[in-house]
Amino acid sequence: MMKRFLSAVLLMAVLSTQAMAFTFEQVTVEDLFAPEVIEQERVSDWAREEFDMADSLGLVPPLTDQPAFTGNITREQFAELIVNMVEKVLGKSLGAAPIDTFTDSSNTAVLKAYEAGIITGVGEGKFAPKNTTNREQIATMIYRATQYLAEQTGENLTPNAGSIEGFTDKASISSWAAEGVGKLAANDIMKGTSATTASPKNACTVEQSILLIYRVHQKA
Repeated sequence: MMKRFLSAVLLMAVLSTQAMAFTFEQVTVEDLFAPEVIEQERVSDWAREEFDMADSLGLVPPLTDQPAFTGNITREQFAELIVNMVEKVLGKSLGAAPIDTFTDSSNTAVLKAYEAGIITGVGEGKFAPKNTTNREQIATMIYRATQYLAEQTGENLTPNAGSIEGFTDKASISSWAAEGVGKLAANDIMKGTSATTASPKNACTVEQSILLIYRVHQKA
C-alpha cells in the first residue's frame, strides 16, 4: 500500500542520515510518526488474517481522505474499494458514466460504479460522497456487484437462496435491501452481527468493508 511504502521510505531516510553521521540509535515507529498516524494504520486483531490476504491481492488501494482502517467508510471510499475489486476480477478497467452525472462528485470510481449499476445517487443529481454508509447499503452494493460480475463472467457468485427470516431484527431491514442482505448472508459473504441479528443500520468500517470485498473476490 502507498502509506506503507511512504513509511518505509521515511524510515530508510532516517537510517541513512544516522549512518552518514556515524551514529546508530534505535529508532521506533513511535519516534517517526504521531499517534494519530499510527492509529490510522492500525488493523483490528480479528480482521488481520483476511486483511493481509486482501492486501496481498491488491484489494486495499489508497482511498480518498486516507481513512483509518477502523473508521467508518464513506460512500465514495466504498465505491473505490468495490470498483478496484471488480476490475481485478475482470482484468480490465470499467467504463465510467459522464463526468457531470453527479453535481457533488467527479470521482472516477464513483462514475464507474454508477455506470456498472453497482451504486446509485441519493436524488437531485447528488451522490453524497462523504456520507458514511451502513450495513444494508453496503450489502446492496455488494450484491449488485456480484450480479454485474455474473453478467460479465457467467459465474453465479451467490447461488444459495437468500432469506432474512432468520434475523430477529428483519423488520428494521429496508425493503430495497432485503434481497442483498439475505443473499450475502446465505452465501457466507456478509453474516449478521450475531446468529440472529443483521443490524442493518449499523455503520460499516473500512476494514470490515475490505474483508467483504475480499470474500467476493475469493468466490469469483
